[in-house]
Amino acid sequence: MTSIHYGCQSYPWKMSQNKYVGALGHMVQTAKRAGFAGLEIELDMLGSWLDDAAGAHRVFDENGLTLTALVFHQSCRAPQQSAQEQELLARVLDFLAFFPGARLMVSHQAKPGDRSDDASALRRSRENLMACLDQIAVRAGERGIVTAFHPNSSVNSMFRTAEDYELMFRMLAGTDMGYAADIGHIVNGGMDPVQTLTLGRSKLRHVHFKDRDASGRWTVMGAGSIDYPTVIRYLNETGYAGWIMVEDESERALLDPDGVVIDDGTYIARIK
Repeated sequence: MTSIHYGCQSYPWKMSQNKYVGALGHMVQTAKRAGFAGLEIELDMLGSWLDDAAGAHRVFDENGLTLTALVFHQSCRAPQQSAQEQELLARVLDFLAFFPGARLMVSHQAKPGDRSDDASALRRSRENLMACLDQIAVRAGERGIVTAFHPNSSVNSMFRTAEDYELMFRMLAGTDMGYAADIGHIVNGGMDPVQTLTLGRSKLRHVHFKDRDASGRWTVMGAGSIDYPTVIRYLNETGYAGWIMVEDESERALLDPDGVVIDDGTYIARIK
């Protein structure tokens, strides 16, 4: 019997951000209609709900859905968080305290130039990032909140290739930060999903699914070339007992986020 739970991420609505910022009830209800058990939401999509955790909890509770994680984008360009970043983190942790079991998923907010061609500069950037991630994880851990780092495959990402990931896992091993695997970004970086999951299995705390075709174009789940049944089988066989979140970034999501989430739910129900 599987211990995996499935949810969706707020990114399909973020692609039309101005329309859906703060539309928590709409996103929760659509995720439920799609058959998902949970919703992961990005901080900038919460809107004013960040300061009304009790109200947000009621929205989830009334719809029988779980808040699985809150996505916290950080620049981490210095060895420690800035005062402004620390203040925002405190608000985020206060919010998550209302949702026992919800993860804090930290994503590096990569900017042009972050991935320097200068080896020593890149090393310092990576060390700064890991130092900040560890500080975030320690503060979250004091509140009983599990954290996970989400790398991506953008050209400015500090961890996007197989060689990068090997180094990333070695660096994460010395921190309290876990790992959030994004299968689409793994494949986009030229890696095999199962091999990569095996390498980082001890740190695995959270999983994202997004599909892509052979040319690298993001697609609706099931319309791409990634072998997701094999990924699910591996996670089940290794006792993964957490959440898999579908994060659709297809072009169609820009035009019809609700319809994409519904179709993604249908695909997951067929293969899980």
